[in-house]
Amino acid sequence: MSEGSCPSCGTALRRSSPAGPRSAADDQIRAKLAMAMRELRADTALLTEVRDGHEHIRWQAGSGPYVGRSVPLQDTVCERLLSGQIDHVVADTADEPALAGVQVGEIRAYIGVPFTTADARAYVLCCLAHEVRPDLGEADVRFLQGIVESVRQALA
Repeated sequence: MSEGSCPSCGTALRRSSPAGPRSAADDQIRAKLAMAMRELRADTALLTEVRDGHEHIRWQAGSGPYVGRSVPLQDTVCERLLSGQIDHVVADTADEPALAGVQVGEIRAYIGVPFTTADARAYVLCCLAHEVRPDLGEADVRFLQGIVESVRQALA
């Protein structure tokens, strides 16, 4: 989207997004989320920050109206992961007793990895699928943990 050119040098000017210009770290995080989503055959990948009793959805790849939302942590699948009520992988959210009462919408499978940054901020990287995924396992968790390490560097 061109906004004309610079009167001094002639370089084409572009309008930044309404949220402001994206940083290289934002682009790197989005690329890592897209890779996680693609490799795990998920519909959505999210990076959420956990603070002040809420889950703040900061980055997203894939489908769904998630990014920018903030929800009370007590109402989330991630809270169940953080508190140890569920494992990293939930192959079928409908069959997981710990998720009774949690609004999961169209989400049928979940895989997530919590982590902290050097400045003690807490995050969860997760992938969501609209279909049951009994094939997800420990190798997939290790894959996400590897993605987490590169994302952690981008957040530093």
